[in-house]
Amino acid sequence: MYTVGRLAKRHELSRSTLLYYDRIGLLRPSGHAKGEYRQYSDEDDTRLTKICEYRRAGITLKAIGDMLDDQADTGVAATLENRLTELNREMDILREQQRFVIDLLGRTDLLNEQQVMDKATWVSLLRDAGFSENDMRHWHVQFEKSAPDRHADFLRRLHIPEGEISAIRAMAAAPQQIFNINRESGKFMEIFFKIYEGLDREGPGNFAMTKRAYDMCTGLPEKPEVLELGCGSGGATIPLAQISGGIVTATEIYHPFLEKMVERAKRAGVEDRIIAAVMDMGDIQAEPESFDLIWCEGAAYILGVDKAFAQWQQYLKPGGCLCISDAVWLSEDIRDNAPDELKNFWAEGYPAMRTAEENNRAGEAAGYTPLGNFTIDTACWDAFYNDVERRLEKIEQTYGTEPNGRAIIDMTHKEISLYRNYPGTYGYEFHIFKK
Repeated sequence: MYTVGRLAKRHELSRSTLLYYDRIGLLRPSGHAKGEYRQYSDEDDTRLTKICEYRRAGITLKAIGDMLDDQADTGVAATLENRLTELNREMDILREQQRFVIDLLGRTDLLNEQQVMDKATWVSLLRDAGFSENDMRHWHVQFEKSAPDRHADFLRRLHIPEGEISAIRAMAAAPQQIFNINRESGKFMEIFFKIYEGLDREGPGNFAMTKRAYDMCTGLPEKPEVLELGCGSGGATIPLAQISGGIVTATEIYHPFLEKMVERAKRAGVEDRIIAAVMDMGDIQAEPESFDLIWCEGAAYILGVDKAFAQWQQYLKPGGCLCISDAVWLSEDIRDNAPDELKNFWAEGYPAMRTAEENNRAGEAAGYTPLGNFTIDTACWDAFYNDVERRLEKIEQTYGTEPNGRAIIDMTHKEISLYRNYPGTYGYEFHIFKK
């Protein structure tokens, strides 16, 4: 028999991967010891070997499950043949991209892997070929989508630091995460993520606020299946696991955040009830009606609250709950009479920001029943912004003289000063809905 840790190590996988396979039914442990400790048999080990082989071939987890559960093996050959067809199509696309880039550059010698090329040279060549910032972003998105490992290798060959590579790939994996279309460079996103990497939380909130919202989620089972979208470094993940007693699938597109969340889960003793998954909140990899509760603190605006309402509903079980927190104007009257500098800042930073009442009406229009809402305590904002300011002092020393660094540092200082100069105008609202 194998423990989850031993089996994961044997196949060079993370524990979170096996926990995720268990949750989706792809690899269930044959037994449990001392309560909830998973035990895997030799048969489980053999099944995992096949899963790994099929994953290396690029087959989806859903298709792998169908293949392994097909007693007659009638679908295995067909699935493999379909994957071969897909690979041939992807290779054709990559060859076409290669020919296109070679034609644009007119310098085939620079594409030799032995040739030294850095990021500045590559960007300069693309600009000379007529690429705009938007064209470059689109190129990264397509490369990440068609060949993520090759995309990462290519960026490393340009001698780009790992932090910036993570930022570029995060942008490419979820392009809606970019807050301002004029700030889509990898360097801007690298600095943005660096600021938040050093924080206790990536937004206003605390244990008490998370618990208050969770307690308003009526009708949940004793140990619910929870999907957290945009978990960051685990500021809400750990409390959710502790409060709910269930399994929390925590998703994030930025790897360093996810790694920090896993470390925090270990220290808190809840790692066995948290599944870490790299996932775009706009492209959820799960079966319909998989979760009792979907949770998203301070990140639904990235996708768009209305779009989140529409897309996430299918993954909730009947009677399941959706809980989000979102920046809101505290009333329509306050919004209408807010100072121009405050209106202008949020018109650029979050043009879709509404009131709590408007969010509730949007949720009802999408088919949810509002269970309640409340404004997060201002003490959470004070603690968050104090933490941000401490982090900015360190970031200033490294990035303060760079154009992108200066822009994001100044933008963040502006946001903090507006919040302090105009208290009681906007806040973060927790919304709890039932499907």
